[in-house]
Amino acid sequence: MKDSNVVIKGSMMNKKMWMAFALAAGSLALSACAKSGTEATNPPGEAGTVQDVNSPAEISFYMWSMSQSEYDYIAVQAKSKFPHYTLKAVPSTGTGGVTIDTMLASGAMPDLFVGRGVATPDLQKNGLLYDISELMKTYKFDSSRIDPLAFEQMKRETGGIIAGIPLSGTNGGVMHYNKDLFDKFGVPYPTDGMTWDDVYEVAKVMTRVEGDVQYRGFSDRWMETFFTQNPFGEPILSFTEDKAAVNTERWKKIAENWKRFYTISGLKFDSKTINKDLDWKEFIEGRSAMTTFVSRNFMDWNFQWDIVSMPVYKELPGIGRLSDFRNVYLTSSSKNKDAAFQVASWLSSEELQGKLAAELGVYPILKSEEIKSLYLKNDPLYKGKHTEAFFFNKVGPGMPGREPGLTNVAGQNLFMKELQKAVVEDKDLNSVLRSAEEVINKAIASEKAK
Repeated sequence: MKDSNVVIKGSMMNKKMWMAFALAAGSLALSACAKSGTEATNPPGEAGTVQDVNSPAEISFYMWSMSQSEYDYIAVQAKSKFPHYTLKAVPSTGTGGVTIDTMLASGAMPDLFVGRGVATPDLQKNGLLYDISELMKTYKFDSSRIDPLAFEQMKRETGGIIAGIPLSGTNGGVMHYNKDLFDKFGVPYPTDGMTWDDVYEVAKVMTRVEGDVQYRGFSDRWMETFFTQNPFGEPILSFTEDKAAVNTERWKKIAENWKRFYTISGLKFDSKTINKDLDWKEFIEGRSAMTTFVSRNFMDWNFQWDIVSMPVYKELPGIGRLSDFRNVYLTSSSKNKDAAFQVASWLSSEELQGKLAAELGVYPILKSEEIKSLYLKNDPLYKGKHTEAFFFNKVGPGMPGREPGLTNVAGQNLFMKELQKAVVEDKDLNSVLRSAEEVINKAIASEKAK
């Protein structure tokens, strides 16, 4: 494993950042000037006292929803803030890291968990949610600076507690497209304001075989794009009851929209190639014309590209997606809660939020219009791109959380496993949604019986 004390400058964020995965398990030492008035008068961690930032501490991040490049940038920025803290990045299972269960069993659960609301059931199930209200009072955290919807949504998802600090908000969403493929096939570029119907028609034209290469009109990390982040706010698990909520007419409409993109003439999928992560990689490898999901770790593309607004459903004109806040949760197992809180709260500072917005395209969580105006201003990845597309659509309200006390299961994974049968086995969507409902309900009953 290479030494992770490597400074990766912001201007290099768009070059082979996927290779930074090798640094994920390493630590980055942080040195800096301490803020005045932070010297502890009581032992670190005692309620109502402030921990001195000169006390050595290690703070680890579980990067459920954070790219390696973003972590590296934050770690470098943190050098000027914390004198004796050491940051450590822990990759999620999606990038080859260990599972939560494994970390809990070994007593190595990270201090901070970077994730979206969809992650809270896993945190709740494992007893990892921690109410940070007292820490917010101790450190005089000013929550009035932050979009109030962020904390409202968090409390709906966590059963009423504030379990973390919001890190990023939501813009209207965009679709990336491969200009070289459109030029190659003589097809006009996509435009702002397209519906999913419009995109489907373009995808049909762009899906073709040339030589021995199967080109795709559209590919994506489909479970998130079409289902868990659907703009209608349809849930997989009922908000009010211990049962699935997937066998509905609205879900059928969403599933029909998804399925048609994967059953375009000439396309064939099996249980391996339908994998959502393999599917979106078709775009980054230059074989797909359009996608709505990208990761900064995988944007070293060998083709010309640009962006347009997120496709919308004709029933929801102008709504690209739902608000989906990304949070930094403080885990209950953390042995360095004060130090971890200090780092998490610094992530929401105007100084850092402005830099993340301007240089990394992290949409600000702050209410400040001045900070929002910095979005993508200095980001080398999007220099010269049609960045107005990010603001073309509006953001719909986020999903409410489930009522406290309900049973949580991995509904997304179970739903996806059944859904893919509609494409791989050409099963009727009605039967697929029924079987998904049954599988999820059985999992809930099994969990409740434990």
